Amino acid sequence: MVIARGAPILGVDVGEDYLDLALLTASRTRLSYHRVRLAGIANPATASVAQRIADAVDHDLRGGVALVDSPRTPRDVDCSGATMSQRANAPHARAIDASLRELLRARFNAAMRPLSMFPTPLASYFAGCVAHPGCKPHLRAIAEELLAPVIALPRISTPASLAGGTFTRFMLAGFAVFPALEQLGIRAFEAFPDLQMRLWSDGAPLPPKRLRNEALLARRKICARLAAIIGVRNFENPKTLDEADAAVLALSAAASASAKSLIELHCAQEGRFAVAFKGAANEHHA
Repeated sequence: MVIARGAPILGVDVGEDYLDLALLTASRTRLSYHRVRLAGIANPATASVAQRIADAVDHDLRGGVALVDSPRTPRDVDCSGATMSQRANAPHARAIDASLRELLRARFNAAMRPLSMFPTPLASYFAGCVAHPGCKPHLRAIAEELLAPVIALPRISTPASLAGGTFTRFMLAGFAVFPALEQLGIRAFEAFPDLQMRLWSDGAPLPPKRLRNEALLARRKICARLAAIIGVRNFENPKTLDEADAAVLALSAAASASAKSLIELHCAQEGRFAVAFKGAANEHHA
């Protein structure tokens, strides 16, 4: 995977209510942080998200690359067309996830502990999320725009239990981020901040996020090391874990691209996934 010279790189951490962005300029000398509020987005939802991203960064992003901490679609939805469609014979697990595990197993053997990935739910799960009284209006607006062509979205109902609670509800925001970025002229890839932290930690332990102070300190050190490798001037440490996640996506992509070790896992129905290694690697198709 190649990132063109002069292309900005955007790291995107996705939450239910906010997007945390880390923008690495085309010169690779400056990293800036931006927060995008999602509440109150107007219809069409995707265009509204695109406009808020553009307003937040106030920078020409055309031709850039973004690494996004969220899947592109539910696992039974095909994103290869102009609009989302039902995926025939949806797998129990995404092809991209299986390929990523195999890639890491082949590259590291037992050197890295198994990668923990919460399975991307089916569209029906997200239909249940938006029917729940606690679902936020902007998440429902996104579902109505992107998922309604694929699955019937029920009206708001009485509270019901959802598998996994609402832990993955934030992915609804992620589903809008990918087409929003494409509207801005950006190639968007899924990526895992936790994986990138571990790949560039030089073997140092990565404290769990529940230990907030220790977790942020460790992640700041990794981001600062990457910034020094790239040549970022006056690097500003991330103030939150969300900013750190966004920063490591942008910084590791730049460092890896320079070393020609940024690879892409690709599945037409599922989208594209980027992994920023330290050593040479090649593109893989799931």
